[in-house]
Amino acid sequence: MNRIWKTALLTALALPLTLSPCAAAGSGEAKLSTDKSVYSEGEDILVTAYGEGKDWVGIYAKGETPGGPASIYWYYVDGDAEPGEAVNIRKQRSNNRPEYNSLPGGSYTVFLLLDDGYTVSESVDILILPEVGKRLVPESARLYEGDFPSVTAYGAGDEWVGLWRWGEDYRNMDPLAAVRVLPDHNGVKTVLKPESGSLPAGSYTARLFPSAGTAEEATATAEFTVLEAKIPDPPASGTYAAPRCAEGLAGGTVTVELSPGSTAEEVILWWGKNGAPLEGMTRLMRAHANAETLTLTLPEYLTIPEEADAILISARNRFGDSALLSVPLPADAVPYRPGEVLFRFQVTSDWHITDDPRHDHNRHLGMMLDDIAEVCPDSAGIMVVGDVADHGRKSEYAQAEKIIADHNNVPPIHYVIGNHDVSFGDGFDRQMEIFNNFSGNDSLYFDRWIGGYHFLFIAADTVNFPLPIPQYEMDWIAEKLAEDASPDKPIFVFCHESILDTVAGSTAEEGWWGISNGRELAALFSEYPQTIFFNGHSHWELASCNEMFAGDGKRDFRAFNTSAVGYLWTGYNIVPGEYLYGSEGLFVEIAEHSVTVRGRDFVNGEWTASAQYMVPGNWNTVLPAAPDDGEEAKEADAEPQTPPSDPAPENTEAKPQSGCSSALHTSAVLPAVCGSALLARRKKKAHPGNRRTFL
Repeated sequence: MNRIWKTALLTALALPLTLSPCAAAGSGEAKLSTDKSVYSEGEDILVTAYGEGKDWVGIYAKGETPGGPASIYWYYVDGDAEPGEAVNIRKQRSNNRPEYNSLPGGSYTVFLLLDDGYTVSESVDILILPEVGKRLVPESARLYEGDFPSVTAYGAGDEWVGLWRWGEDYRNMDPLAAVRVLPDHNGVKTVLKPESGSLPAGSYTARLFPSAGTAEEATATAEFTVLEAKIPDPPASGTYAAPRCAEGLAGGTVTVELSPGSTAEEVILWWGKNGAPLEGMTRLMRAHANAETLTLTLPEYLTIPEEADAILISARNRFGDSALLSVPLPADAVPYRPGEVLFRFQVTSDWHITDDPRHDHNRHLGMMLDDIAEVCPDSAGIMVVGDVADHGRKSEYAQAEKIIADHNNVPPIHYVIGNHDVSFGDGFDRQMEIFNNFSGNDSLYFDRWIGGYHFLFIAADTVNFPLPIPQYEMDWIAEKLAEDASPDKPIFVFCHESILDTVAGSTAEEGWWGISNGRELAALFSEYPQTIFFNGHSHWELASCNEMFAGDGKRDFRAFNTSAVGYLWTGYNIVPGEYLYGSEGLFVEIAEHSVTVRGRDFVNGEWTASAQYMVPGNWNTVLPAAPDDGEEAKEADAEPQTPPSDPAPENTEAKPQSGCSSALHTSAVLPAVCGSALLARRKKKAHPGNRRTFL
């Protein structure tokens, strides 16, 4: 940068700048405005909006789209306030997004949305200034030759950003690049592009100054490293320790040493056979290459697949994958063999079917049905743990019905409600009526005996989060858990929401919305450790940490995150998670002395390598016969109900046939029974309660 240009820049940096109040684009007829455009952390944010009916205002992180992640705070324009009233958005309804609860420094958008939906009427962008030392945020600290550093800077006056080589005497040297924060770059990702062109490999520092020149101390800094633009070298070495590998359990640690000066961004693991990734399975794990030595933990009850002879490891960056490093399995390792499989079913969640037949969510439902029909034609049923329809509309359920009708060999499907099924429309009762007309249910909660195994479907009678399972239903659950219970035979329980601190998506840091009396529910389950609980709602991908909960010393039952069919959520980059394209679900298999739960990728038609679990328990299951007269007589005391709609099978005896192709024991030809008609149900009417609509 020459001296003349520098002098002109610093003169421009010293020019005064006036900030004006922020209003929605357009004339004086704007329906949405804020009192300012720039705020300090903790300052009231006054929003004025005009609307009617269930028009509402929500604040989102800039770049988020309504209908994707939940709003941070929201209110009804004509209900929670008066149209035209100045409302402090900070004091309105919260959607409990922990990373944004305090509205920390950053860029946000306030939306006016129509009729309880996500149609945007108007929007306003605002900026909240972070603490002084946090007003320069790098997009990435690691770059490659040909890249330019990007920063987000925040200012309220004459701030500017300069870039220097690391260690340079910046007070007496021109910056490689410089930019004024206001008016065009405040809270906006800005590229620091030197006039000289690309940056060579090395280290660099960006500094934020409060005013023209470098005489004052920088108020914030950001460090960058520029690496060579090449595929990374393979990892230098790796080790694998699995204490229970002789039982077919993969749980243990994989230690990876990266090559000196590695340019890897990630480390990828696969199950391997003869030096190549095992066919039909996704990668086993990926991890950020944020240290020279990485210790990666495989879940305790993860199983070793048939034919695997090694774990393969590669280093990855944007330019590609390194050659594979093969780490042999321990000498005493064996594949997990569940034995003769007797009974199979699937668990899926969060279809989020829309009115658009071409929408990804709708296509994913078709993919799921095709995959199950091909891989597991003898399935006893698909258990759906809520959020069938994106807005609970009749038209969306009609789309789901059409998709199901257009596919062959669809097993019986059993549904429990989710918040999207009942949160919209004309209130809880009306939405439940619409849902029950679609699902064939006649109660909020119910149980079924399928193939001789007990299935409980439970839900809350409100949509306020966190939501409680009402006491009358808790009493029913206690009664049903005890019904014909045997410690060596699993009891399956299905609910849309999760129990706090169990599976992926159930921690407060992840933005948990779940069962408020989960402690009491967990205590009930712990009286019957053979209980296996499935929840949806969070969309957390099956590759997440804590996919399976196996008890924690205080709670003794099993639980699984079901992931989602419509779209996925991942915490790989940030703890609260972010959108991930995909469609997943679980396959459950009961064998003579084992229960396994296996993740499935419906888009790619592969088993999810990181979600192939043995469920601990003293299982001694046998193939159940059809209910005898005594069982039928016992059910005669139940309340009157609509007969089950599932067709009775012609023959309920087990017979050899091709069953679910297994990633655990691929060579077996497995007998199976589809006992979907061997069910009984006892129901109670939904209890009236507080049913405010929840967005």
